[in-house]
Parts: sequence; structure tokens; C-alpha cells
Amino acid sequence: MDPQQSMMAKLIDKAEKDEDFRRLLLSDSSLALKEAFDIDLPNDFNLVVHEDNARTAHLVLPASPELTDAQLQQAAGGFCSESEWLF
Repeated sequence: MDPQQSMMAKLIDKAEKDEDFRRLLLSDSSLALKEAFDIDLPNDFNLVVHEDNARTAHLVLPASPELTDAQLQQAAGGFCSESEWLF
């Protein structure tokens, strides 16, 4: 499991067990990551958390092909530690 998948699994697991964390994750994901895992997201990065239900599903489209060299390297399997974790 890569670092991004590992962090996503931790977030989902914690949100399923802790209703307060779930609400915070949905309302302020940056603060939730800071409080629960001591992870600071960059100011120019936005993590949007959605909650599916019986009447709503979410489709996530891949980023446009106009990626920076750093983004291309990460997408191609470059290393990203949990403390530098980005979606």
C-alpha cells in the first residue's frame, strides 16, 4: 500500500470510529489532519472530503494532463512520505 492509500485508510478508519473526527474531517479537513495526525497540508492545497449516502454518489475525475514536473514524478511513483502526503 502506498503512503496515500495508507493515509486514506487511516482517515476512513478513524472517521468510522470517531463521530467528532468525522464531522471535523467533513467541515475542515486541514484541521482534522493536523489534530489527528499532526500533518500540515500546504496552504495552496485543498483537500475536499465528501460523504456518500443512499441518494448521493461522487465521481472524482483525474487531474487535467497539465501537471508540473513534481506532480508527474509523484504520479509516476515518486516518493511522498506521510508527512508530505497529498491527494
